Amino acid sequence: MTRYQVKFLRPGVSFTKPVYIDPSNMLAAANVLVTQSDLDRLNKWKIDEVLSDGEPVYASKKDEAEFLDGQQKLDIENLKKDLKSLVRAKPAFQNLTLATEVVLKNFYERVNANNNPESNNIRVKAEEITNLISDTPLSVALIPAYIVETDTYKHVVACSMYSVRLGLALDFSRPKIVELVFSILMMDVGMLKVPDSVLAKTTKLNETELQMIHAHPVHGYQALTQIAKIKNSLASVALQHHEHFDGSGYPRKIKGAEMAEYSRVASIIDSFVAIISRKPYRKNRLPYDAMKELLTLGIYRYDPVYLKSLLDTLAIYPLGSIVELSEGSTGMVVAAMKGKPMRPLVWILRDAKNQRPPKPDFVHLLYSTDKFISKAKFAEDAGLNLDVEYEQLMKQLA
Repeated sequence: MTRYQVKFLRPGVSFTKPVYIDPSNMLAAANVLVTQSDLDRLNKWKIDEVLSDGEPVYASKKDEAEFLDGQQKLDIENLKKDLKSLVRAKPAFQNLTLATEVVLKNFYERVNANNNPESNNIRVKAEEITNLISDTPLSVALIPAYIVETDTYKHVVACSMYSVRLGLALDFSRPKIVELVFSILMMDVGMLKVPDSVLAKTTKLNETELQMIHAHPVHGYQALTQIAKIKNSLASVALQHHEHFDGSGYPRKIKGAEMAEYSRVASIIDSFVAIISRKPYRKNRLPYDAMKELLTLGIYRYDPVYLKSLLDTLAIYPLGSIVELSEGSTGMVVAAMKGKPMRPLVWILRDAKNQRPPKPDFVHLLYSTDKFISKAKFAEDAGLNLDVEYEQLMKQLA
């Protein structure tokens, strides 16, 4: 649900869907006017915001303008805080990803050698990843740079981080998200059965090599259940993360509700991360290309509810994307607007004259209807060093 600030509401506003004080207490039904007594009651109870999946319908143009201006300013102020949190979380992100790779490598190799693998350390990392992304959701903007030079361990770490964002969007509980992350971190253990010569091949795989790839989910599931003693509900993610919602995946061609809940999340995230990662046979691709490809295939391959939630939480130009706006400026997508995937909030890094703005500048495309994103690009193609941009931002916000 979208959060709306009570201080910007005026008597006579209504919402196209029910509006709630909290998920279990309704303030007003769809298309029912909010009264002054409703607002007085909210203020008396010190309730600062209400929730709705609908959009506000204003009593007058003046009320609409005041509401939109207030919401836009509030969103930008909150975003400045989020960006500061992101920059401060960068060292933690880097340390956690590296430490998790070390833990995974040890576990995967012990599983492969049948040498008393211990999964407790992976669960600890699953909790730490859940905490990092839950506390600093914008940290996912760091993933595309992290995953450029990919391997099996980086791949599942990136998948696990995106899965936290999707789990939050699906209203999973924290224990459920930790389980989801834990299962995703282990899902590619079967890849150790695939020869390095196959993984590094730069040309099309032959039938035998494809069979090796397609067998890794079965190898992984068997190893997790029989050697690592992981319970079936979690090990099933290793078995099913290449299945498709329409039954066209592998290894068993199951579909729909036959896929476990965590596997349906993993299927989407695994594909997204694979597309933005560099492969031996191609360079890495833009997050925008990955989202566009998922949406093109989504009506067939992925759970449509989960795919829509991913779109709502990341936007069509996913968080961290470098984009060029219609008036010529260049920026980074830093906030998604639920239900409006083409109208995210953009942090302006260079103006139309290719100059860095003297103070933090943002374009809220939900309200700046005269502007739009014209294209996405790689940071290096835009002449940007994002580490420098983050440093400059912290100086500007000091």
